[in-house]
Amino acid sequence: MYSQVRRSSPPPSAYPPPPLTSDDSFRKSSTTRSPMDSKSHYYPASVLLMIIWIAFVAALLWLLEAAVKHGPEHFTQPWYYTTLPNILLTIFAQGHVALTAMLLARVSVSALHSPRTSPKTWAEVFWMSDNAWQGPVGIVSSLFEAWSLGVGVSVHYIVCALTCLTALVTPIVLSRAYPIESITITQGVTINPATLDVARFGAVDGYTQIGTGSGSWSSALSISEVYNSSVFLPSEATRINDPKDFFFAGDVDTTIVRLPGLRLSGQCVSMENPVHNFGNDFSAFCNAQVPKIPFISSPIKLANLNVNLTVQTCTNSSWEVILTSTIPTSKNVGFIYLQSTNGSAVSAGKQFSTVEGMVRCESTFSTGWATLDGRSRTYTNFAETVLLNFTASQQGEPLLDPMYAFMYSLDNAQKTAKVNEPTFAASAVNALGYSPLVSGAQGSWSQPTVDELAKGLWRGVSYMVTSVGLRSRSTAVSYPASQTGVTAVYIRVQRYFIVSYALIVLWLFLLLLVTVRSYRPTVAGSFDSYLTARLIVDSPNLADRSVEDKSFLTDKFGFVTRNEHGQVVVVGA
Repeated sequence: MYSQVRRSSPPPSAYPPPPLTSDDSFRKSSTTRSPMDSKSHYYPASVLLMIIWIAFVAALLWLLEAAVKHGPEHFTQPWYYTTLPNILLTIFAQGHVALTAMLLARVSVSALHSPRTSPKTWAEVFWMSDNAWQGPVGIVSSLFEAWSLGVGVSVHYIVCALTCLTALVTPIVLSRAYPIESITITQGVTINPATLDVARFGAVDGYTQIGTGSGSWSSALSISEVYNSSVFLPSEATRINDPKDFFFAGDVDTTIVRLPGLRLSGQCVSMENPVHNFGNDFSAFCNAQVPKIPFISSPIKLANLNVNLTVQTCTNSSWEVILTSTIPTSKNVGFIYLQSTNGSAVSAGKQFSTVEGMVRCESTFSTGWATLDGRSRTYTNFAETVLLNFTASQQGEPLLDPMYAFMYSLDNAQKTAKVNEPTFAASAVNALGYSPLVSGAQGSWSQPTVDELAKGLWRGVSYMVTSVGLRSRSTAVSYPASQTGVTAVYIRVQRYFIVSYALIVLWLFLLLLVTVRSYRPTVAGSFDSYLTARLIVDSPNLADRSVEDKSFLTDKFGFVTRNEHGQVVVVGA
């Protein structure tokens, strides 16, 4: 039988081979199955994810800058300038360190293959495996342990730690660089307010002026109450019901706009009374104040409602043209003498008294342009401008000076016996400051003072201005305006902006440095505990030690390479 065995064949063993021990079986199986014995690969997944992440960071920065630019220019912000940046900042804060660590874990595997970048000791291998460089606690503890063991750490470990610290701080600083704040912004808009239209201004005649003004005056309400959104006061004035100076235009909402309109300034106040009789005494007084005064009314008596009031007026104006193609202003002065007794109050059990006095009125009526602030209802930069470039309206009657128009309406009511009508008398006494006494006595009225009567008279003059503005309104003309409001927007805080961008640049530089320096084909896609276990198993001098023996932590690690059989081994230790 043995003669048939070829001479080159080894002699048969006299004894069967010994069975494999469990340790030998583990070593054999791990040698044949270990991925570290397989072919090296680039494992590009982490690099590709990092490229996508860098694009995400760039898009986030662009979006934040776009939101900062868009915010001060618009009142309303679209969702992609408010909600979307907030969502992306949250994603950035959650993923920045994690994705950075993922790439560093991949590059750290390649770093094992070079003596220049590999860990200095086995202790550092475990720190790398535990991702101790990913956060401040791990970094501090690993550095403290290195100091305790008397060993150093590699440059690669320091770069990884610095990169992760930079990635950790960046989201915090970036959120401070772009906070959301409420700011006041101004935006250009075009409005079509119902305001004075020059084309319609010339169609308002004196009768329309008096009729509309008298109706508003009879409401016994102030012009600020009736035309609140159209009455604008000087910026330094407090808002009162019967202003001494106002500009009448139209409702401009909350915008700032320059509009044409009508301005009235002046007042009616009580003065020392040298007159005690109507008729000649009052006429002589008026002519002494204004020689050849053009208008003196007849005594006007209101007595039909148990209110005994008599007034007589005079003014330095008449039924004549006041605004021309060259004159935009009418100045006037007038006087009102009045006597009032509270005979009606006697029936209500009140003491009888008489009020007598003189009221002086001054007014300046102008047309022009002014800058109006709809938020505060104020006007500034008034410029007198001719708005009425012809002397007669379509009805052939000119616009009247507002003081004369009011006095004429009272005088005309006396001459036409309108003062005897209960409807006129009731509205007039209310407008002049009388109020009913709640006493059960019919027709009982309070007795106003001279100052209260003067206030009601100035209100009548004011309504002769608003009546012209009201009858001249249209929405046919557009005006450029600016609108100011408060909106919540992203803003840029410069100091945090500079720091955050510096951190992002540093982060990119460190990533590029560690990737270019170490990214090579390797045996695993991440530096994890499994890789560390394989390194120990393939190092018999470590695997044979007991669990309690940690002296090997200070041993030099060396670097990873392949032996002549293509197996990955640690050499240089």
